[in-house]
Amino acid sequence: MRLLLAAASSLLVLAGCGTTDAAVPSASAPPSAGTETIDAVAAAETARCDHPAGFSVGYPADWSVNSGEVLPLCSWFDGESFSVPEATDVRIAAVTLSVQPADGFVAAWPDETARTAVDVGGRAAMRVEQVAGPGFYPAGTPITTYVVELGSELPGGSVLVADTVGLPGFDHDRNVEVLDAMMASLVFDRAARV
Repeated sequence: MRLLLAAASSLLVLAGCGTTDAAVPSASAPPSAGTETIDAVAAAETARCDHPAGFSVGYPADWSVNSGEVLPLCSWFDGESFSVPEATDVRIAAVTLSVQPADGFVAAWPDETARTAVDVGGRAAMRVEQVAGPGFYPAGTPITTYVVELGSELPGGSVLVADTVGLPGFDHDRNVEVLDAMMASLVFDRAARV
């Protein structure tokens, strides 16, 4: 299934992302000829956007993406329209991508239930599943995270962290499928833009 997803992702048409304060619904990309619908979430219509850190990612065409006014473009994705508030830790988007310092991302994480070495865009990565204990999220909250090595292109050994958190009001199973499809579609530029 991942091979089919990777093949489908390679046939995507690049779609532009807007630049307003609110999340911008994506432009629809035409379905690729001969591409089967993988599932209801990763349907034939997919859009792409470019993150300033030097990668592009596909996401469901009917989802919204942040505009780049508060956070870098292509950082937050959700099935509903949203606005990114200034200076908050409130989770309002189903899937988030961020570039972080690599320190601390290789050790075992609290409440980790599974860790798998994977390849994302030709880079070494890991997929980590957690079930939160008491703390920032309510106990029992499922979290699925990808950590992708960005190599020496960015200062200080940075990583791409992409995750989805199963908070109340979010469809975690669907969002994990979307996150997996997004990571399968991720393409790195030859040189980072940061």
